[in-house]
Amino acid sequence: MTNGTIAAKIISDAILDRSNDYATFFTPARRQADPFARKFVSVNADVAKHLVKGKLDNTKDDFSELHVNEAVVTRIDGRRTGVFKDANNQIHMVDTTCTHLGCEVAWNDAEQSWDCPCHGSRFSYTGEVIEGPAKRPLKKIDRID
Repeated sequence: MTNGTIAAKIISDAILDRSNDYATFFTPARRQADPFARKFVSVNADVAKHLVKGKLDNTKDDFSELHVNEAVVTRIDGRRTGVFKDANNQIHMVDTTCTHLGCEVAWNDAEQSWDCPCHGSRFSYTGEVIEGPAKRPLKKIDRID
């Protein structure tokens, strides 16, 4: 309603050839899209950077020295794998590819979770979704001896 009222005021002032303080603010020719476009490109370039970096990132090969409540990202059969050792010395392995849009998650020591740097999804050490936008858990990987 307020936009309709101000539009009527701007139009009537234009017809009567009077100046209106709000006319420049509401003109369709204003250039407000530019800062939004720059932010959009910047954010999406950052997402692309994380996506590519995660796919090419070197990982540790050995997780035999893993301590309780620690995690490491390694490659098992060429597949990027997150490995976590729980308080019962049980090993939990997950595919580190985020189920939202495919970025690679990283271990967050402070929160004890797998976190996606692209869109903020968080997963438990077993791969269950803690926080979206991801809706599906990380794929579990069977123990390889």
